[in-house]
Amino acid sequence: MNQVSKCSLLVFYSFIFFTNISFVNAQTVPVGLHSLDDALRELQLQGKLDAKYSLAARPFFVDGGITTDSLYALIDSSHLSRVIRTRLFNGAGVMEVLPLSVSSQFNSHHPYGWNQAGFIQAKGFQSMVSAGICTAIGPLSIQFKPEYVYAANPDFDHANGYGAPTSGSYKRLLPGQSSIRLNAGVASLGLSSENLWWGPGIFNSLLMSNNAPGFWHLTLNSRRPLQTGIGNFEWQLIAGKLTEDTSVLLENKNLTATYYNPQTYGGEGYSGPYDLKQKWRYLNGLTISYNPKWVKGLFLGLNRVGYAYQDNIANSGLDFFHKYLPTLFGGFRQNYAYGNDTASHTIRYKQIVSFSMRFLFPGSHTECYAEYGLHDNAYNLRDFALDPQYASAYTLGFKKLMPLKRQRWLDLTAELTKLSQPTDYLVRTAGYWYAYQGGYTNQSRIIGAGFGMGSNMQTLQLTHISGFNQWGLLLQCIQHDPVPANAGLPLASLGLRATKWSDVSLGIKLQHKWNSFLLNLQVQGVSSANYTWQPANNTFNFYGLANLVYLW
Repeated sequence: MNQVSKCSLLVFYSFIFFTNISFVNAQTVPVGLHSLDDALRELQLQGKLDAKYSLAARPFFVDGGITTDSLYALIDSSHLSRVIRTRLFNGAGVMEVLPLSVSSQFNSHHPYGWNQAGFIQAKGFQSMVSAGICTAIGPLSIQFKPEYVYAANPDFDHANGYGAPTSGSYKRLLPGQSSIRLNAGVASLGLSSENLWWGPGIFNSLLMSNNAPGFWHLTLNSRRPLQTGIGNFEWQLIAGKLTEDTSVLLENKNLTATYYNPQTYGGEGYSGPYDLKQKWRYLNGLTISYNPKWVKGLFLGLNRVGYAYQDNIANSGLDFFHKYLPTLFGGFRQNYAYGNDTASHTIRYKQIVSFSMRFLFPGSHTECYAEYGLHDNAYNLRDFALDPQYASAYTLGFKKLMPLKRQRWLDLTAELTKLSQPTDYLVRTAGYWYAYQGGYTNQSRIIGAGFGMGSNMQTLQLTHISGFNQWGLLLQCIQHDPVPANAGLPLASLGLRATKWSDVSLGIKLQHKWNSFLLNLQVQGVSSANYTWQPANNTFNFYGLANLVYLW
């Protein structure tokens, strides 16, 4: 990039941040917050929340005419209590108390459950407490919402290829959903540990979800859609730090190890000496959502990340932009090689990309969505054209709200996510999603879809909604890693597992509000056939999740 281009970028960013500065609301709606985050899509389909928001890059910013009080009122018009909010500095600033949340999870036989930031993959009981405040003074906003987690983490039944002895009880104080930002116009620049959700999926996201604890990252993002002559744009550009927790079994190693060997590309074995806690990874990510002016309700998205060990980047000899912002440049491997190809390249970025679509039909209270991703970037355009399905995964889903009497709704949601290798593994093995170059994890938990390495999942949910009060049925099926990473070798074996491990779970969900208390319950019975791929090893697991929120 030449000096003129660099100067142009600086002028552009300066224009964004230092014009139209005004008082703003302080907080975001954290990803996974039961009382609000889960309700945003329902409000859109009910016609209560503007369809201009893609909801494909969360957390959602409480900004402009939207306040926490107004969101509560949209969910349930009978909710009249006001959020505790205090004016500061003669009205120049504001401070608000955030909801208190207490969550607990229990598994009777083996680890099950995902998208619960802070929780680990464990048998037995675990619990998390989170609370905080937020404040805004002019363009400056600060949100402090730490999380404390405890897990009993006893040993569970395991076998070769899945599971290992645990290290006992787990206790952590995490920064949680905290941030400090400068806000101006449609943009926000800041430092955050908040969980991110990229893409249109409801139960899974290929690139960013709240399955792992939030990681510290610098962020430049939109707070609301940027309106242009061709449509609306939303974006987020991040630079973050990923670390391991060597007391936790690695999700991207099928819970078989507590560390990832930084000396080998696949992380196998241990040949030290390395301080694994200091061997951190740098991540650069970019998401862009576009709503064409001519098609209301259609959102097209691009999500891209690149990550590598920080010492590989620091010693690469490249300029600043190519070192730390690889998602802004060429997407083919010939531009950013990784693995052990050090003879002709000096940087080892592992890249993941996905393309997404969400289409809203507010008149019929319906949406459909899809995300298609590649975890091993092609060498060049010819390589991609010859084998576009190589290293691919996808999510497909829809949501339909059916109006009932007295402001009640029936919600039918279905989603399918496929992470297993496509059929071209017979000639070109792609390996696992999230498994290389230090692993696409934070604190040893997968940042994307966390239901299992190389697995496939189907979900069907039917929910009755009456304001804050909900009850419903949930059916989920998981096929665990049917095509292992080395499936193409040897070719004669066809690479498929002789024994299939499948989970079928049926559960109920309940949400009920009493005054300022909001209780969420989810109970599932999980029947596992051939658990850990052992023939006739059939087990039953009771999974329970409870969340109590106090709305100040």
